[in-house]
Amino acid sequence: MPAPSLLLFAHGTSDGAGAAIADSLVADLRRAGGFSAVEAAFALQPPAPAAALTRLPPGPVAVMPLLTTGGYIAGSVLPRLLAEAGATGHAVDVLPPLGLDTEIPGLVAGLADAAITGAGLDPRTVAVLVAGHGSSRSDASARATRGVAAALAGRYGETGTLFLSEAPTADAWRTVTGRACVVVVPFFLSGGHHEDDDLPALLRAGGGIPDGTPAQGRRLWLTPSVGRHPALPDLIRRRALARFA
Repeated sequence: MPAPSLLLFAHGTSDGAGAAIADSLVADLRRAGGFSAVEAAFALQPPAPAAALTRLPPGPVAVMPLLTTGGYIAGSVLPRLLAEAGATGHAVDVLPPLGLDTEIPGLVAGLADAAITGAGLDPRTVAVLVAGHGSSRSDASARATRGVAAALAGRYGETGTLFLSEAPTADAWRTVTGRACVVVVPFFLSGGHHEDDDLPALLRAGGGIPDGTPAQGRRLWLTPSVGRHPALPDLIRRRALARFA
């Protein structure tokens, strides 16, 4: 049986800014080896899955959704886009959304721990808030984000959640916890404006300076997104290759 190919699927953005994490993961996974080829595809920017599949050799393909939950994008958009590819000579196997993997809470904790250690803090005094997208149409994103936060309970002084598109929004972080030191971990796997602009802007609007600088009696740190954790390529590689073992 030939080595499988790997197709990473991310949300993307209409202006093309949402490819940074996926492109970085593709480069890392190509270096790691084990696949005939590795490509990325997106819902809102090129290449779409149909186009990306044409770059892969015939044979088995593992599709890894770089999504935090099994919501509309995973359940409806991705299957439709794959169907548009028609008969391509590929045996496509779609994996569960990466954000639901059992190892994700450990990666979130690693990002939080790095910020806490770097600041010389006692984890028992810190609030760790997991920031997800949220949605006004579905509770899937919120449930996944709260599940990650719940998995961290007892590790820190306090855990909780923030969102971009539902309450409590990230600008309300001061009302979510009264702790003097707060670490926010973005539960984003695709990057783009939510990571670079939206979340930092909301935290600042709530009176925080997300590099640990004291502001109004509180200190706030914003870690890299989960999609940028250095262990993520290995997790993807293991999960994808296991499907064909």
